[in-house]
Amino acid sequence: MIQIRRTSESPREGILLALASEERVVGTLLHRAAERFGDRTFLQFGDACIGFGAFDDQASQVGNGLIGRGLDRGGKVAIFMRNSLEFLQAWFGAARIGALYVPINTDYKGEILRYQLDKADVTHIIIGTEFVGRLAAVVAGLPELRHVIIAGPWPETGLEDAVAALAGHVALHDFAAVLDAPAADPGIAVAHGDPHAISFTSGTTGPSKGVLATNGHVISFARDWTRATAFREGEAIFTPLPLFHAIGAWLGVLPAMLMGGRIAIVPKFSASTYWDEVRRYKADIAHGIFSMIPILLKQPARPDDADQPARAFYIGPQNVEFERRFNCRIVEVFGATENGIVTMSDYHGERRPGSCGRPNTETFEVIIADENDEPVPPRRQGEILIRPRRPHSMMKEYYNAPEATVEAFRNLWFHTGDNAWQDEDGYVYFLDRKKDAIRRRGENISSYELEAVVNLHPAILECAAVAVASELGEDEVKLVVVLRQGESLPAADLWAYCEEKMPRFWVPRFIEFRREMPKTANQKIQKYVLRDRTPDSDLHDRGPAARARAAAR
Repeated sequence: MIQIRRTSESPREGILLALASEERVVGTLLHRAAERFGDRTFLQFGDACIGFGAFDDQASQVGNGLIGRGLDRGGKVAIFMRNSLEFLQAWFGAARIGALYVPINTDYKGEILRYQLDKADVTHIIIGTEFVGRLAAVVAGLPELRHVIIAGPWPETGLEDAVAALAGHVALHDFAAVLDAPAADPGIAVAHGDPHAISFTSGTTGPSKGVLATNGHVISFARDWTRATAFREGEAIFTPLPLFHAIGAWLGVLPAMLMGGRIAIVPKFSASTYWDEVRRYKADIAHGIFSMIPILLKQPARPDDADQPARAFYIGPQNVEFERRFNCRIVEVFGATENGIVTMSDYHGERRPGSCGRPNTETFEVIIADENDEPVPPRRQGEILIRPRRPHSMMKEYYNAPEATVEAFRNLWFHTGDNAWQDEDGYVYFLDRKKDAIRRRGENISSYELEAVVNLHPAILECAAVAVASELGEDEVKLVVVLRQGESLPAADLWAYCEEKMPRFWVPRFIEFRREMPKTANQKIQKYVLRDRTPDSDLHDRGPAARARAAAR
């Protein structure tokens, strides 16, 4: 049995002590952290270290620079960059002036990129040079976009045409000039109920929805994370996860800010160097996702596997082999971008195999309910429903999607779309997603949006994307296709089409050609039938080796 390295029983240090609801404002709390922790290291990128005070000044500089380029309180600025200090400067600079930041997945391009920028009413975008060409390809379909702020040297070889295309539609700015503004506080009052971000979560029966998160929501999310992990003042977090996702940003950067901690951020996950990086940065908490656990376990055993500083790995299902080998406790919770941490286990207490803990009753009311939203008895399957115990501790709405908002909040409960059951002692056991989404390598994929791209192929009559079990513990994508009469389409050609038209993590592993789709009486495709192969289907599997070759191209 692993010997869990203990922390103090209460993580309520840092600036979390007696934090009133109205104080939960990102920009204000960064000020407070700077006042309390000063030059203490807050952010680490490689050998570069940035203290709380210096970063607080940088946030004000970017905030003032954005005001000078037309961004107002309540405005929307997208951030389309890889993990970098500039990403964080842009995020906190927007927060300092009460603007909303819209993080964009760096794998996005084409229609999904255009859709999210348009749906969020983005007027400004801060973008890395490597993505300028992608934006130029869709800028004509973004009538609200007015200002493009480029982070990195430009124009440079290969960018001239893209920059010229953008210049015909928007004003272009250099991020370095934005950062060169005065460090004085902009003096804009921001409240805990004010919107802070629009974070897109993959659609299920329709397009992606933008979660409108308030300042109170993201701080509540971060605060509950400190409770789930028993995170203490001055501890360190290591994250290889993208800052456009909630774990790296809201459950990494924000907890470190609140607790006077340190977060080391690397560009991406590498299984072969993961634990060496944890050691290098002397991390107490190591960020990960469910699918990383089997990947790390498949690495060659080393005599120093257990000799690493992290006491906890967030997040994944309990795995005894992992915990023994790496001397690191896995923290499992149930939550989502919309609501935060809904269930959690006592870090120092009992864990039950297969359970994601008990309801987080400090923040939410939680029930398991039937199709009529009535609570079900213990050990009966139902949907997880929640509602907050205090204002602004979960999402405000789905932005520009009133019907989806009303549907999610019907009967005064937020419907998570996830099935679970609860034992007699209150422990919750997650079963599956009711939503028609696919979870792959930590990314949520909307089958609706994937299918929309594939259906544009002239040889395809109709298609359906479904989740099938992955050896990595999440899902693989299976694409089922019916061709137009008289058409032929080799699987290799369809994979090449997918690689060109969609993000890499959308590209299906399996392609199955069928003569017809199984449908209901009202012509809806019966997706649950598609997970199993039929005798007359033509199934193609592009396994891990082929995927690796495609990713390297």
